[in-house]
Amino acid sequence: MDLRDLLDVKAICDAGSFRKAAQSLGVSQPTLSNRIAYLEDKLGARLFERDRSRSRPTQLAELIAARVADIGREASLLTKDIGRLASGRTGVVRIGFGPAPGRIMLSDAIARITTQFPELSISLEFGSTRRLAEQLLSRDLDIVVSHTIEDSHPAILVEQEVEVENIIVAHPQHAMFKGSEPGLKDVILKFPMAIPVLEQRYRDIVLNNYGIDVNYLPGSVICSDFELLVRLVTSRPWYFTAGPTFAFAPELASGRLRRMTSPVPFGHRVAIHTNREALSLPAVAQAQQIIREVFATNLTPPVGG
Repeated sequence: MDLRDLLDVKAICDAGSFRKAAQSLGVSQPTLSNRIAYLEDKLGARLFERDRSRSRPTQLAELIAARVADIGREASLLTKDIGRLASGRTGVVRIGFGPAPGRIMLSDAIARITTQFPELSISLEFGSTRRLAEQLLSRDLDIVVSHTIEDSHPAILVEQEVEVENIIVAHPQHAMFKGSEPGLKDVILKFPMAIPVLEQRYRDIVLNNYGIDVNYLPGSVICSDFELLVRLVTSRPWYFTAGPTFAFAPELASGRLRRMTSPVPFGHRVAIHTNREALSLPAVAQAQQIIREVFATNLTPPVGG
């Protein structure tokens, strides 16, 4: 079988008939019918059961069509790389950050990359882990630093994964710090919160352990821009927020935020994710090394607070 044979089979499976498939392939229906008949003879097996209106694929044809879809994806990724090389854009590195890692790593990462590799250009994306993972797999991103992607994929290299403590923080004058400190459930139910969109893992834990759906709490502010959330909490003494310890290091050190002593019963897993195929581009390999250094430097939980 050659590539044309594979594409013929997939076209018929997708179109549902030889006539429509022939139109999409730009050939006559008799030509396509003859090609499939020759292929069936060569394989010694039927590929399609024909009737007047439709051509039903056999299991063999469905298998071929599924494999061709994978080949098509690989061809699309190859086309993207060829386009980057042909246009001289190998110096562009596309990096995605989750809300908390982006807040603490971005400035340092950009400064180091532009200083050590001034010939590189950087394209940045921020979003949820799921969205960033999809962009990494489609090769719209090269490197992602985010909450650990739950569904592993062979195309994604995961490294420097750490789990750090999640904490609740608020303005030092917040009501939770007056008198005896309330428990976690009381804090969530009593005070308005300002948080990013939570990963499904966290929403499930809070719902299952405390019966609270954090997406539907009155007075809460949910925003994907972690920096804005921290600014809101440091300037308004009635909100609280939550996240990994490293995300609040500057404010805890300066006293602009104070942490609640009651522990949050789950940690925050974060890692560097790189598309393995993107590492063939020198620019991506260079930027990845800087990201590793910044990750190791900035994502260490602060002492005290």
